[in-house]
Amino acid sequence: MPLIFHWGGPRHGEVDDVAAEELSSSVLVYSGPQWYGVYERFQPVQLRDTPDGPAEVWVVRE
Repeated sequence: MPLIFHWGGPRHGEVDDVAAEELSSSVLVYSGPQWYGVYERFQPVQLRDTPDGPAEVWVVRE
């Protein structure tokens, strides 16, 4: 599973495993009991080193 690094918003700095099929869109939408958020792929694509390995940067969409 690809790793996503969140930049901004309620998940800033968090890293998540995301199923590859969820990345077919340029937008990730999270909803849950504690937070909501919409993130989009940073352009140009950037990778950030994390303790879990390289993660693609996605930024909060406001």
